[in-house]
Amino acid sequence: MDLKMGTILAAVTVLAVGCKIQYKTEQISYKAASANVSEGKRMTMLACGSCHYNFETKDFSGKKLEDSPKFLGKIYAANITQHPEHGAGKYTPGELAYLLRTGIGRTGRLMPYMHRPNMADEDLDAIIAYLKSDDRAVKPSERNPGETKYSPIGRLGLSFTKAGKYQEARIQKPVEDPVRLGKYLVDNLACFHCHSKSFASLDVHEPERSKGFMGGGNKLRDAAGKKIKAPNLTPHATGILNWTESEFRRAVTEGVSKDNSVVSYPMPLFAELTQAETSAIFAYLKTLPPIDNAVK
Repeated sequence: MDLKMGTILAAVTVLAVGCKIQYKTEQISYKAASANVSEGKRMTMLACGSCHYNFETKDFSGKKLEDSPKFLGKIYAANITQHPEHGAGKYTPGELAYLLRTGIGRTGRLMPYMHRPNMADEDLDAIIAYLKSDDRAVKPSERNPGETKYSPIGRLGLSFTKAGKYQEARIQKPVEDPVRLGKYLVDNLACFHCHSKSFASLDVHEPERSKGFMGGGNKLRDAAGKKIKAPNLTPHATGILNWTESEFRRAVTEGVSKDNSVVSYPMPLFAELTQAETSAIFAYLKTLPPIDNAVK
């Protein structure tokens, strides 16, 4: 190995080992304005279920994220049931609110994919009420889905991820404006995480600033471990320009694409979305700048 390459590898190793993925937590004053448990269950399935819901155990005990790129390491979605040791049972409502608003857990660990800085208060309150409810799917489970182990590249990437600041100002859900509601849902259901260019260039604070926003191309893996790319959802001929609203709803809620093929894993089914919500998402996607990206 030449000196230059050795120096580069040493620098990468230092960065990877010493990167910051732990943060100080803050004590916040959290008080829910409402406690709609049934809506909380729906929103938890929509916003958290694709990663944390285990269809084998029929609860939120987590699982391995088979679709995550291998170069990031082995990634597991955490158990978020009420178990005090293996789940989220020790979290207070305030700590749950802090986690969702900032991406920082109660021990200071950064959990970027749980970060929802723009979530409306009513949805945040409902999700927290549900996680603290007596529903079977959140009852204590001692199941350990596995321990996330980031690769050096994964740790390095995590070190560049910005933790959020807890915002005291109330956030309203834009239910009266379909396009704004669609934007809100694309953000908080994390559609842009997969459907943009790369996980590495996501901007969770301002999603539309993510590289290739909703233009597809992000590298994933299907159920068989085969490399695939997320499709383009912008209004371009290589995206959803020629899709109808009903075709879009069927794909999102039933898993059947425009050509009648089955939408493959890791795309989850969002069966809980209402007609108004899928219409809003479709209306919003139609306003995006078209991106020419024929994903294969």
